[in-house]
Amino acid sequence: MKKHLLVLAVLSSLAACAQAADIKVYGVLDYGLTVSKNTGKDGSSHWDTAMKSGGRNSSRFGIKGTEDLGNDYKVGFILESQFLGDTGALQTEGRLWERESSLSLSGPFGKVTVGRLGYMKGVVGSTALYNSYRVNPFGGVQDKYIGGFKPYMTGTTWSVDNSIVYATPQMAGLTGYLQYSNATNGDEGETNNAKDRYFAGALRYQNGPLFAQMLVDTTNRGNAETYSDKTHKDPFSAGMQVAYDFGFVKPFFMVEYFKESTLNNSGKLTVTKHNYDGFGTTLVLQTPIWGGQAKLGGGYMNAELSDDKNGTAKYDVTRYGVSIGYDYPMTKRTHIYTDAGFIKQTVEQFQQADETKKGYEYIIGMVHYF
Repeated sequence: MKKHLLVLAVLSSLAACAQAADIKVYGVLDYGLTVSKNTGKDGSSHWDTAMKSGGRNSSRFGIKGTEDLGNDYKVGFILESQFLGDTGALQTEGRLWERESSLSLSGPFGKVTVGRLGYMKGVVGSTALYNSYRVNPFGGVQDKYIGGFKPYMTGTTWSVDNSIVYATPQMAGLTGYLQYSNATNGDEGETNNAKDRYFAGALRYQNGPLFAQMLVDTTNRGNAETYSDKTHKDPFSAGMQVAYDFGFVKPFFMVEYFKESTLNNSGKLTVTKHNYDGFGTTLVLQTPIWGGQAKLGGGYMNAELSDDKNGTAKYDVTRYGVSIGYDYPMTKRTHIYTDAGFIKQTVEQFQQADETKKGYEYIIGMVHYF
């Protein structure tokens, strides 16, 4: 009985809010069938088949709204959750609004957003700047070995706690962005530097068919985290993303330089060390065909251990891969997609044989927006 009263109270509150503000319930459902295989050390000799949630877009639902305060000022909020469509479970147990929980104020000065927000160097949430339709049509990574940009770049594509993002007004096609988090995970702790603190800045230019963006970020390691303030070195990255729509084809280019950074895993292509210096790059071509969008591209990354001073700690990682895909909109809200990918990883170690792993994957799926 109490649960029923709680649900009625929530619905009544939303209905009351909707009278004063523009409230919207929305979401995405994505299901795909994948076939994958990896070879090399600890590799499999057979193809694995599985139903996956979020093959192209993460399955999610959310509530968002805005209220017009007058004089070009608006207040907005977003509550967004991610779940596994094939099981119905939350992506992370115990965290409902995992993707975003934010409040924003916009006006002639620009826009300020606070709460749990997506990393600017990521694909999640309203503050992310690496959205697939802007920087890479394959997104971050599709399941295992259909490589977007994540296997070749550093940094998480998820969300960060205790964050504030400022976006400037657009001026002559230019928009600036700043992000800060006093504690990337959980509460801030008892002291100012008890937890990891995240900083990022970006400059974006959009004019007609041209999109260009530069982004830098770093994380100041906190005393209470894995690294001590006296011994750690903070990760740093600087990247550029460019796209230009020629009409018959649209190329997407990304490049990133990084230091003291953690590499992302791709399926079972993992690394056992930490803190790398190196660079990564991707290039994807997208072209309209048969009412949909065909895409072809690949990426390359080369990294070495940051603390390998004399070569005896050598652990160099090289990755490259190619992907091909096709997206077809059956309606504005329902799309079908199919993609295939291959990624190869080679690790070179001091006085040891090279370790090579390869991953293959094919996926077909459907996504519906509501």
